Formats: sequence, C-alpha cells, structure tokens
Amino acid sequence: MRGRVHSVRVVLLGPPGSGKGTQAARIGSRYRVPAISTGRLLDAEIAAGSPLGRRAEAFVRAGELVPDELVLDLVADRLYGSTAAAVVDHVPATARASMDAALGASSGAGAGAGSGAGAGTSVVSGDTLTAAPPATPAADVCQGFLLDGFPRTLAQAEAFDARFAAAGCALDVVLDLDVDESTVLERIRRRASSEDRLDDDEETARRRLKVFAERTAPLRAYYAASGILRTVDGSGTPDEVAARLEAVLADVTRG
Repeated sequence: MRGRVHSVRVVLLGPPGSGKGTQAARIGSRYRVPAISTGRLLDAEIAAGSPLGRRAEAFVRAGELVPDELVLDLVADRLYGSTAAAVVDHVPATARASMDAALGASSGAGAGAGSGAGAGTSVVSGDTLTAAPPATPAADVCQGFLLDGFPRTLAQAEAFDARFAAAGCALDVVLDLDVDESTVLERIRRRASSEDRLDDDEETARRRLKVFAERTAPLRAYYAASGILRTVDGSGTPDEVAARLEAVLADVTRG
C-alpha cells in the first residue's frame, strides 16, 4: 500500500500548541526523513556544553530569544555537519567578521580581516556579507528533512534559502498549521497540567502567541511569494490533522 515513498524537504509552521511536534514525528516516519526540532537541538547543545550551547545558554537563562546567528549556526551544524561553518549568510556583518577573525586566528588561515576567506569563512564587503562556497549537506538530510521551529524570522528564512538552495536542496513545501487562539490556549492548558511546563502558563502562552503572530506574518508572505506555502487546518484530532497534511504532501510529491 505504501509503495515508493518520495522524500520531501518541509518546514512546519504553527503557533505554540498547534501540534507541530506530533505531526512532525508522523511526517518524518511516513517519508523516512529526519524531523528536526530546533528546540530539542538547542537543549542538547546546552546540555552537552558545546561552544554553540554555551553561547546560547546565556540568552536562554535570561529569558531572551536566542539571536538569529546562533540559531542559524545550530541548524547549519545539523544539516551540514563538518562543513557547517560555510553557512553564514544573512548574519550581521560586524558580528560575523569578528567571528571569522577569531576562526582565522585559531586555524592559522592567515587571511586578512575583511579581505579574503577560505572555505568555511565569509567575506565582508561594505554592509554586505558574502558567504563562502556552498556547504555539503549531511548524508541523512540530502534526500529530505522536516524542520520544526525554524525559521522563526524572515532573516532566518532568507539565510536558510540562500544557503540550502545553493547546495541543490531547496524547500519543497512550507506547511502552515492554522489553529485559532482559543483552541491553542486550551491545548496549552492541558499540556501544562500534564507536563508541568513553566512556559505554559496562560500569560506566557498569550505572549508567545503574540510574538509568533508578529513574526510569522512576514514568513507567510515570503513563502507565499515563493509559491510553496500551503495552509492546513490544524483543528480537530491528531489523526484528522495528519490526514489533511498527508493530502497536501501527496500532492507535492506526486509525479
């Protein structure tokens, strides 16, 4: 019945409490691609005490959003493995220039700051950041993946597309789970009572929903302009939502 399974490259959008995690796991299993949660990746990096995790932990402990450049580094490391250092598009030129300078000093690259760069570094010209040649995707994501929780900002989306499209692995579809606020808040209340999550109290949940709505509007417009945005009704049972998502994905992978 299953037959040949086409690989897909998917971004799953949706507010907190929309069921992204549940649906991401189902899609990953169905299409045999890794379902990659940036939240889980970040938790793992912090727990491991990695350089990236140590840089991000200060923001997490302060209750602040992790900056775009750190999130991009996190995703790049997962998707590109040992060649992740090349994925540096669309981050602030001043921040990246200083990071490149440190990298060059430690590796003995000998490149002048702001002049040239070898593989895995970037070139800054005026206010523009130009990345090194495209990185090579890790083996398990070459034929497909699902990203849950990324991108969250327009800058992240532009950076990701610039790098991954250049590597021959552009996104196939962006699935936007549409769930009304009252439904989401009810789901979050149930989750808070069962999982005892501190970030699921109603005041925090409403604030997160507001931020999500503000940041997602530009993302929706960006992906709609690319012709890959598909809005899916996220209400109902997990099975009902999964059936709607599968109908969209079947259409995307048909042929």
